[in-house]
Amino acid sequence: MSNSHEALLKKYLQLPKRLVAAVAGLSESDLDLALGKGWSIRQYVHHTVEGELMWQIFLRAIILRDGIEFPISWYFDLPQDEWVKRWAYDKRPLEPTLALFHASTRNLSELLRKIPGETWNNSGRLTWPGEDRETRLTVRDIILIHIRHMDQHTADIRTILESSNIA
Repeated sequence: MSNSHEALLKKYLQLPKRLVAAVAGLSESDLDLALGKGWSIRQYVHHTVEGELMWQIFLRAIILRDGIEFPISWYFDLPQDEWVKRWAYDKRPLEPTLALFHASTRNLSELLRKIPGETWNNSGRLTWPGEDRETRLTVRDIILIHIRHMDQHTADIRTILESSNIA
């Protein structure tokens, strides 16, 4: 495996720790804080982890079959706020979700360390809602998306905490 892939996996493996650190020391009631009608901290955590799990399936698919079309249209059929409700993000405890995140991230990292280097160039295809053109995402692209997704939602959590005078 190349040094750049290894460096990327090291960042990827930090994602669960970063999410745990973002909510460390918060009470159950703190986890339900939100800005206005936006998502709560609890909802951001579940969304972040479950989005990761969904994309991990796609990563495995493109490792097996370069150029595969991602079967993701079902997800875009409903607004994300509806998925938050249907998957009960506001009612579920964080501990099992965070434990799963640690395990699944480590498991995927070990898989990615063992695949041939050229497999990192495999890609999957999807068309984002509102777009006419298809997008191709490589293994590396998807790992980078995960890192940016974590950056975005840990920033959202910090904003909630700062506005509540907790941070």
